[in-house]
Amino acid sequence: MHKPKLKLKLKKKKDTIPNLNPKVKTPKKEKKPISAKKAKIKKIFLITLAIVSATTLTITIFLFFFAFLPSKKLYATINQLKSKKDYYQQVLASKDLAKIKTEIDNLKGEFQNISHQYNQMSIFNSIPFINQYYKDGKQSIKIAKQSLDTSKIVIEAIEPYQDFLGLKGESTNSAKTTEDRINFLTDSIESIVPKLDQIEKNMAEISQSLNQIDPNRYPDQYKGINIKSNLVKAQQTISEIHRLVKEGKPILTKTSWLLGKDSPRKYFLLFQNDAELRPSGGFWTAYGILKVDNGKITPVISSDIYSLDAKLQSTIPAPRPIKAYHINVPYWNIRDMNISPDFPTDAKLFLEHYSKVSKEKFDAIIALDTQVLVDFVKVLGRVGVPGWGNFTPEPDKRCDGCPQIIYQLEYIAGKPRNYIETNRKGFLGPLMHSLLANAMGSPKEKIAPLATAMLNDIHQKHILFYFLDEEIQQAAESANIAGKIEQKLDSNTDYIHLNDANMASAKTNIFIKQKIKHEITTKKGTVEHKISITYNNPTKASNCNLEKGDLCLNAPKYRNWFRLYTPQGSKLIKMTGSEVEPVIYEELDKQVFEGFYGDRYPLYAQSSSIVTIQYTTPIKASSDYKLYLQKQAGTKAVAYQITVNGKRMDKFDWLTDKVIKLPL
Repeated sequence: MHKPKLKLKLKKKKDTIPNLNPKVKTPKKEKKPISAKKAKIKKIFLITLAIVSATTLTITIFLFFFAFLPSKKLYATINQLKSKKDYYQQVLASKDLAKIKTEIDNLKGEFQNISHQYNQMSIFNSIPFINQYYKDGKQSIKIAKQSLDTSKIVIEAIEPYQDFLGLKGESTNSAKTTEDRINFLTDSIESIVPKLDQIEKNMAEISQSLNQIDPNRYPDQYKGINIKSNLVKAQQTISEIHRLVKEGKPILTKTSWLLGKDSPRKYFLLFQNDAELRPSGGFWTAYGILKVDNGKITPVISSDIYSLDAKLQSTIPAPRPIKAYHINVPYWNIRDMNISPDFPTDAKLFLEHYSKVSKEKFDAIIALDTQVLVDFVKVLGRVGVPGWGNFTPEPDKRCDGCPQIIYQLEYIAGKPRNYIETNRKGFLGPLMHSLLANAMGSPKEKIAPLATAMLNDIHQKHILFYFLDEEIQQAAESANIAGKIEQKLDSNTDYIHLNDANMASAKTNIFIKQKIKHEITTKKGTVEHKISITYNNPTKASNCNLEKGDLCLNAPKYRNWFRLYTPQGSKLIKMTGSEVEPVIYEELDKQVFEGFYGDRYPLYAQSSSIVTIQYTTPIKASSDYKLYLQKQAGTKAVAYQITVNGKRMDKFDWLTDKVIKLPL
């Protein structure tokens, strides 16, 4: 019997093994219901989508009402306030205190409104990262309100004296006589002193609030506006104002004493000729004594410093720097005794030797340079001094455009003559008497500019004070008007003082200009400085042939003794531009790096020289790092550029002592 053939079929796709026994059925795999699985996924997706949508909608609505709308409203308010900037500047320029007070009240209302609107955006305070900027905004509003409050206190303090200060307001009878003006000035200053406590407290709070804003959170620039650098400048400026108010209070309480209201005072005026720069501000060339008795100023003595040296006939061996860098000066004369950059040190030394040649007593030494005289005649106009001629601030071609008063004084003091002229440097007493008399008798509109000029000259160290009364001297040092080298610095504050001295090179400092490139680099917490000082003399040399009789102002070769004062523990790496080996020592609690140029490698007229000093400081890099730049008295503005780890900071003119915050 024929058996049918068994056909085997293999499914290619699944490659399954056939069932060789047809009686045995292969069990089929159970399939999950696809529709149920898809339904579950779809349900989860829809729920998630609903939650996300609801959350997004909720957040959007929340942000719209609590962020977008308040932000938009706030932005409009701020823009409206910014649009009034020119108007507010005009109000300030008007010097109308009543109007200024009104606008301050209006501004306080504006900022109260801004504060209310800003608080409606408090949602940002709960968002990480953004909350830091929100807090900065709150601090900024707080600072603005505190500043307005402080401004109002100042205005209310000076309001009774607005006419005397040349401001618009109700007239007073304060300008009858010089004595009336002195009494009125004394009363006005002493009435302001009690308010300084509140002003100082407010400034401390403003400074503290401003310092809570981290400049590193902000870009260098935004839409052409310097954000970071302006914030740093604001912190430094407010800190400086706070320091001035705090430290100035003790000396202001002595106004009656200073103006001779209780008893006559005598002031020894010491002229530091900054055209011949020396460590304390200038060559000591002339002096005078003025008596101040209840506002009345009387000249007592006026002479030149050489008359004191003629009486002293010093045989004191010259100290090392004089021997090393001066020309043919074996003995230490009074005129060369200001070799310390610390004016109190120089003043004490001067008093020690002055007492040997004069019995004249006085209460204080006031040192001043040519800038003070220039600034006074700029406000007063031409001033005549009996026996000495007329002095003006106008440019004089004979000294390449320097003020006529400077050329005239240098001519009086230094012009070679073929005849003997006694006391040719005794101009200081009569000149200062004429300037002060003109100042106190000037129209009231000149009082404020004169006060501003004098305060600037004190702040920029063109006027220095040394008091024989220890309590008042301490107050002067606290107010930073004594020319004292700063020694009380915290552990995070670095320090630099550059000191130059013209060693017998005519009056060349009239023409010399300086600029400094200061490179700071950090590595593993160590701070390294590289300071490059460029000395530029752009003017043609004078004919300094004494036989020809010309006035020698600009020496063909300039000789400079320079020192850099740094914190104790600083280590010199390298010095270039000095023709002598660096001299390293400690003085005034500072580490000093000293050099000299001028014999082998002088600074020639119409040329430049560069000195570079590279060193490490013991002050460690930190977020609280600060740099204290202490200016030399008698110097002009120095163009200063700092770079930190290759990044340029803002340029500035070094005119005053300056504390710069540099987070490293």
